[in-house]
Amino acid sequence: MRTGCLSLFLTLLAAPALAAAAPDAVLPSTLKTVVCGYIASDTPPMLRIKSGQSVKIDTVSHAGITDDPVKFFGDAGIPANQVLPEVIDIAKATKEKNWSGHVLTGPIYVEGAAPGDMLEVRILKVDIRVPYGVNNPGPGGAALNIIPERLSKVIKFDLARNVALFSPEVELPLHPFMGIMAVAPPPEVKRVGSRAPGLFGGNLDFKKLTAGATLYLPVFNDGALFVTGDSHAGQGDGEVDGNAIEASMAPTLQFIVHKGAGKAMTAPRAEDAENYYALGLDPDLDAALSKAIKETVAFLGATRGMSAADAYSLASIGVDYGVAEAVDETLVIYGKIPKSLFKTKTPYWTAPQ
Repeated sequence: MRTGCLSLFLTLLAAPALAAAAPDAVLPSTLKTVVCGYIASDTPPMLRIKSGQSVKIDTVSHAGITDDPVKFFGDAGIPANQVLPEVIDIAKATKEKNWSGHVLTGPIYVEGAAPGDMLEVRILKVDIRVPYGVNNPGPGGAALNIIPERLSKVIKFDLARNVALFSPEVELPLHPFMGIMAVAPPPEVKRVGSRAPGLFGGNLDFKKLTAGATLYLPVFNDGALFVTGDSHAGQGDGEVDGNAIEASMAPTLQFIVHKGAGKAMTAPRAEDAENYYALGLDPDLDAALSKAIKETVAFLGATRGMSAADAYSLASIGVDYGVAEAVDETLVIYGKIPKSLFKTKTPYWTAPQ
């Protein structure tokens, strides 16, 4: 990303933030509005909105989609009235139609978005829909196979204290975010599985993408065709057993189109009030790190006018690199670039001039 599109990450020529406002639209999760296991350019839009508008999107976690979700959760002490009706409907459809994989709500068609544009996705809120989640440790899809068989651990939440009750001795702060946020892949690709992330976004499992953060994605199709799902109540960097605290969420997202700004993008990017995030994606973790470093150097050159040598130096002495996820076929490394490093400050989530 060596063109002026990167300057948008600083100037943010966008519509006013809507963090305190009601969403412009609501998209429920129903058998009609969800797809399972794939992201596609030929899925009909479930909602049309204008650039700058916000949507509250109900999502359903794939964890607990069993032959009998009421019994599955009931065996863990979850009352039947806390099992979402759409979970029961989707579980039935999964069995009848042989569905599998992540449950994704959408697509959302953003008017004016076209190939070559960039879609800015502001995460205004992430509401927790149920007071429990699931983690499934075991072989297959994990960074390391330690346990011989896959298990299901249901974890209850104390929403009043905003913690997950892992055990009588262990509590974890709830940190809700969406594991998957994606635009449709290029039309010549047409359809990709939901497990591996890519330039289109997808299963990034990047825990920094919580309320107050922003994800930037290139657009490949008219309307962008945005989907989201794989919601998490909390996760450690790496997601090493292949799962987070998988739980149904309802994010409120604001969508803003930047014309022509996606043409030179080579990876998704992210930002929050404190940091910029350069992402590197590759099936090999070392290669993912190399790509994250290259993204960092390109970002610093395009937005701060740094030479490649200075940007590489700063990447080494001022940027922390972490593993977003090490389990989803295509792995994700992130570089955290603190905004505090720069004397020149830029506004975040501001209105256009």
